[in-house]
Amino acid sequence: MQKIIVFCLAFWIVMTSMPLICRAEEYTSYQEIVFDDDDAILLKSLTEEDYATYYALLDEPRMWGWQIGVVMKNETLEFISETKLRIVNDGYSTIRHDITLTTKEETKFQLSASGGVSVEVKGDIKKFKGTIDANIKAEIAYTKTTTSSETYTFEIDVDPETYVRIVTRGKGELSNGVAKHYFLWIETKRGGWETFVVTTEYYEIIKEKIA
Repeated sequence: MQKIIVFCLAFWIVMTSMPLICRAEEYTSYQEIVFDDDDAILLKSLTEEDYATYYALLDEPRMWGWQIGVVMKNETLEFISETKLRIVNDGYSTIRHDITLTTKEETKFQLSASGGVSVEVKGDIKKFKGTIDANIKAEIAYTKTTTSSETYTFEIDVDPETYVRIVTRGKGELSNGVAKHYFLWIETKRGGWETFVVTTEYYEIIKEKIA
């Protein structure tokens, strides 16, 4: 019995000291993300002190399974994901460009995790690994929308001494939090989780003067 207790304690120490490396998806490298609420924050921006604070709120060990805490819930945001094209006109006359842009077919639903929380992907199905996925779904609301590949063709005029950027801009919702896993009232895993859902996405043409 003593050996079992020692093993469990050693296992707990190893699991709870895991580095909080964030396994993140594409949205975490977007050019710009601006939340409507200034206090909202991405999972990758949480510090060790933040984690300690939120873990402390999960203070009721259970016999087994996941216990989750929600930090941000369905926080609305605007983003610029990438610059699709940049055209510079440093001449003296207007130039015209024919533009063709193709969107990629994708699921507008992404997940990130850290520590002992994992993400699994099977074909088009993406979810948190294990029973924690159902726990998170019970706490927050999100939809897994998909888009088909589309091609857009148009003309654009670039005035002298200006440049044009075409960016992918949109709106979305983000939720995140922390979690602990228990087995026989002993904590075996801990980590962070995050969901990101794109609600709208479109191209924007930005014209600016050359500095």
